[in-house]
Amino acid sequence: MTPKTPISYTADDIAQLKGLEAVRRLPGMYIGDNAAYGLHHILLEVVDNAVDEAMAGYCDHITVVIHKDGAVSVIDNGRGIPVEIKPEKGKSALTLALTELHTGGKFEGSRGGYLSGSGGLHGIGVKATNGYSEWLEVRVKRDGVIYRQRFENGGEPVTDVEILHPHTGERIGVLGERGAAAAIKTAADRSIGTGTEVCFRPKREWFSPAMEWPQPDQYVPWDFARLATRFQQMAALNPKLIIEFIDHRGKKPVSRTFCYPNGLRDYLAFLTEGQELLFDTPIIFSGQGNGNGGTISVEVAMQYTTNDETQIYSFVNSIYTPHGGTSVSGFQAGLTKALNQFAQSLKDKELKSTTIKGEDTLLGLTAIINVRMSDTPTFSSQTKESLTSPEVQGVVMSVTYDNLLTIFNKKPAIGRAIVRQCVAAQKGREAAKQARKLVMRRSALDVPEAGILGKLADVTKGTPTEHTILYIVEGDSAGGSCKQARDRRYHAILPLRGKPLNTYTPKLNRVLSNTEIKAIVAAIGAGVGSDFQLDEMRYGGVAILTDADHDGHHIKTLLLSFFWKYMRPMVEAGRLYVAEAPLYLIREKSGKGRSAYAYDDEERDRIIVQFGGPSKVTVQRYKGLGEMNPEQLKETVFALNPNGDNPVLNEHLVRFEVDDVHHLNTAMNVLMGNLATRRKHWLFTRWEHGAEVADEFEVIEAEGEELMAEEEVEE
Repeated sequence: MTPKTPISYTADDIAQLKGLEAVRRLPGMYIGDNAAYGLHHILLEVVDNAVDEAMAGYCDHITVVIHKDGAVSVIDNGRGIPVEIKPEKGKSALTLALTELHTGGKFEGSRGGYLSGSGGLHGIGVKATNGYSEWLEVRVKRDGVIYRQRFENGGEPVTDVEILHPHTGERIGVLGERGAAAAIKTAADRSIGTGTEVCFRPKREWFSPAMEWPQPDQYVPWDFARLATRFQQMAALNPKLIIEFIDHRGKKPVSRTFCYPNGLRDYLAFLTEGQELLFDTPIIFSGQGNGNGGTISVEVAMQYTTNDETQIYSFVNSIYTPHGGTSVSGFQAGLTKALNQFAQSLKDKELKSTTIKGEDTLLGLTAIINVRMSDTPTFSSQTKESLTSPEVQGVVMSVTYDNLLTIFNKKPAIGRAIVRQCVAAQKGREAAKQARKLVMRRSALDVPEAGILGKLADVTKGTPTEHTILYIVEGDSAGGSCKQARDRRYHAILPLRGKPLNTYTPKLNRVLSNTEIKAIVAAIGAGVGSDFQLDEMRYGGVAILTDADHDGHHIKTLLLSFFWKYMRPMVEAGRLYVAEAPLYLIREKSGKGRSAYAYDDEERDRIIVQFGGPSKVTVQRYKGLGEMNPEQLKETVFALNPNGDNPVLNEHLVRFEVDDVHHLNTAMNVLMGNLATRRKHWLFTRWEHGAEVADEFEVIEAEGEELMAEEEVEE
């Protein structure tokens, strides 16, 4: 081994990140990522603080406002962040709370009034918000006056903690300076109450360049539906809390107010709205246990429907844990144990002899698991996506088992209905395995039926699986061009001869009778439905490539709904993509003879200006993939990424990501389901009010008995 040339390594090479720079340097640790998830996370950190005040009993109203330019204000009527000077630091507690990591009011538990536990763990929270903000201004109502401080460029204080008059807003002093106490005493009006207002605007350059964020000075890509869903959950978990959400970015302000006097019962009714219930009365129970010296309280609301979707929402101290964790595993274990125990008491031989497995209990289940811990919960990361506190699992399992067994014995009709559905799920799982055997082979190329995979152009042997991708291409002719354009080492091509089946409502046997679906399942090679095995995929990813017309969008939607319903682990693992082909080719008529591709009208217009204007260029509009020759496809869709770790992941592959499962399931039910009236109503709402309004809230709220009655007549 050749020795390396010595490189100087001294004390000068040891660096310390100052202020909030660490938060920006490590987005994965502090906010999840520097893309859409992280952007929304820094807003939710502020709202979570207000919710913690509500949980402690000091706040009952929160207002969230998105302003015209994308800045956001979060206003609560809690106690207000403390402002007094901390002697050991010589700074206001307000400044410390917004700038110094691992500083906060929730480490001391009941000393800060957070008796029932809170989501604050590490003293990061709003400091991450400050660290990613172009500017942030905080106003605190305490002592009958208003305290204000402003930060810019990622958390740098640009003002001291100023004291403002409670009514005029005029500056009357600076905290810590001479005369401040007298000014407060003179101007104070305690009738203004207490509370905190945080207003901030994220800084574009600290987020991923790949994000869709046009006009950074005038726009921030907040997702209204995503935020509304989270605020709705917060209100449901805190029955006395009102959350008002207003968005001023559109032509008309859009607002939602969330308040659930009946808590989880109301939220469960929302989640199952419009679905056929297995039984009328929801199952709701609660209990508590001890863990590590603290109290763990558990509240569960659950219902079964006749569809095959599973919705489990887990929370700890009002923090949503999308990846579940020990609370969900404890609930599933208790549910499975209770159902098996109850089944033994039934006279029906088939039901009595069946051993129910955990996966069988999920068919049609909608459940909300709300855990509150007096001790500090532990999570898999600062973003708190999965609860890891081991003591929670046993408590949740015990509470679930004891309560469900009591309910099943008192109301055996409910227990029998669930057991029957579990047995049906088990049979369906076995049927799926048999269907898989009919469609699958160890290698898709060994399938003898030319009608299934005769047109698959596979990758060459020897390429690592993670560096390969299967392109599902609309049309035989386009498929032929793609086969010529691809790099055989990395790209497999499967042309589709026609539109695949709408797989959202039919049973699995019918789905697998469709030739196009059968070919896709065989090519991917990992099974289908509950039998899908992610590690058996023959490719590192799957990409959908269709024309940019109505038919192409329809095919893309049909395929996305199929993958979401029957190959969800692939979606959740980030291995499903939509491939983008260019819409335009712009060529310079003379001069340098330059050419460039454009993927939308805005990019087309920008390139035309760069090339000297409309008279200096020719513009070719691609109406479909078939109009692109192999060389053009090779330069765009199938271009390799020379800089990244994975050569196939170029900039024209868009990963299909799901931020809100309920939002997507509701959209699928409306757009891909059998209820024509709901779909018609959604489309008219979108046409009349705009895309930002036509989310699942509009659909569900607007549909009442009249619409459902119309549906019954249509059927």
